[in-house]
Amino acid sequence: MRRMATIDLGCCSGCLGCVEIAPEVFRYNPDTGLIEVVEGFADAEQLVEEAICFCPEDCICWEETV
Repeated sequence: MRRMATIDLGCCSGCLGCVEIAPEVFRYNPDTGLIEVVEGFADAEQLVEEAICFCPEDCICWEETV
């Protein structure tokens, strides 16, 4: 099993805190106005955990994948 960061976009306020904390993992898409998870990030688990802790909307979590 592998874990991937996910964002509940319905709850996300777009504060960009996750992008500031972990730009290797999260990015802002100006075309859609939404935060995205960067595909294929590696070795950033600690940064994702930090982004989860500091997210004011509590909309970032881990999802188990196969």
